[in-house]
Order: sequence, then structure tokens, then C-alpha cells
Amino acid sequence: MSVIAIDIGNTRLGAGLFEEGAVSEPAQRITHDEIAERLDDLLRSLWAQSHKTADDAAETATPEAIVIASVAPQLTPTVAQAVERICGQRPKIIGKDMAIPMQTALTDESTLGVDRLLAALCTYVNTQSAAVIIHCGSALVVDAVSDDGVFLGGSIGPGLQMCARALHQNTAQLPLATLDEPTETFGRNTLEALGVGIYAATRGAIRELVERYAEKIGHWPHVVGTGGDAQRLLPAMGIVDSLIPDLVLQGAALVWEHHAMAES
Repeated sequence: MSVIAIDIGNTRLGAGLFEEGAVSEPAQRITHDEIAERLDDLLRSLWAQSHKTADDAAETATPEAIVIASVAPQLTPTVAQAVERICGQRPKIIGKDMAIPMQTALTDESTLGVDRLLAALCTYVNTQSAAVIIHCGSALVVDAVSDDGVFLGGSIGPGLQMCARALHQNTAQLPLATLDEPTETFGRNTLEALGVGIYAATRGAIRELVERYAEKIGHWPHVVGTGGDAQRLLPAMGIVDSLIPDLVLQGAALVWEHHAMAES
């Protein structure tokens, strides 16, 4: 069973080919600004990967589905139309064509981003225990799943780049900070001070939230990191069990497999 999964995030689009739930090729990513120029080539590349010869008899296999998970609804029709044009298949939109098979403890699910629930689903399927998922992207999102697989909710705050832009745009003299890891404890100039402050605030928020979640859950959970800034933020903290860049894409592939099995 193979599926092409597409994740339209707040600033980037990612896509990958999955076979039996596992990514068969590293996911490809482009920014929103690159969609008009690069999306068709990205889709052609994935389509070609999915049609590699299966054996010496040169058998080919067409993906059973193409699924889209999107938190950027203004781009969903554009991407869906490109999929139909390049691949000749109508994509399945998660949340519209397929529900995500996970219970929540939320008071209002109507505004929950599918990326958060897909990441939680994939994490729980892999761990079968309470977990915390840290999304380090445009926003810093820290979510929790209970031991019995219920999405408990979480927190949403500004990501690294959003912090840097906010400080620059809402002050008269502060420059736009770089996002390089600070090497000094004390910022010895304004740029260094911005870096120290942004990283300390972000990591401090993450640590406090994970500790509070663990107290509420009753034990230390499995902690997973994902998102474009996860690699630069999380390893040094010593609290993350694994970094999974393609967590949302894997969750999208799992949703398709669940629905395909239910219908068979």
C-alpha cells in the first residue's frame, strides 16, 4: 500500500511517498513563495518515484491515494488542482474527505489544525503511551496525548522567526535577529542579546510546558520534536526522545491506511 502525502503548513509545503506507513524517500519541501514555480516538478518527482519498477519484470505500482493535510486553506485548491493535473488523481483532503481517527478532550474542535492532530496520532501509534509533541515552526506548539490515546490539547506561542520579526517590527531600533544558536551566555551586542533572549524564552517555555504536562499526566511522557526549527532548538535541551521531521506527513499516511482498511 503506497500513498503520496502532502502537508501544507503555514510557511512551507512538504510532500513524501509512503509505503506500508514508512517513508520510502526523504520528504521534499518548498516554501509557499516557491509553489508556483516548483510544485509541478515536485509532484512529477514523487510520481516518478512511485512508479519505479517493482521487479525485473518491470511491473509498476500506482499510489493508491494522494492525501493533503493543510492549515493554509487559501492554498489547498491550488495544490489539489496541481495534483489532478500532474498525477491524474483527485486528492483526498484530510478533515474534509477523511476524518482523523483520534479522540480529543477539546471543548471546540472546529479550529484545531489538522497538523496538530496528525502529529499526535502518529506519535501515539508509535509509542502507545502518553506523549508530548513539540512543533517548532512558524508557531511553537506543544501538545499532549494521554496514555489511552486521547488528544488533550496544548499550547500555541510564537516560534523563533516570529519572535525575531516581532521584536524588529515593533521597536524603533532593534535589528532583525539571526536565528543562529547563541554561543555566549551574555549578549555582548544587540544582535547577540536578541539571540540569547529569543532562545532562552523559547526553550524556557518548552521546558515549563513539558514539566507541567508531565505533572498533569502523572508521569514523564515520551517527548517528540518536529518542525523546521526543531533541530536547532531541541537537542541541547536534553528532554526530547526523538526528532521526526516528517511527523505530520506520516500521520497523513496513517489516516489513509486506516480508512482504506476500514473500507476493505
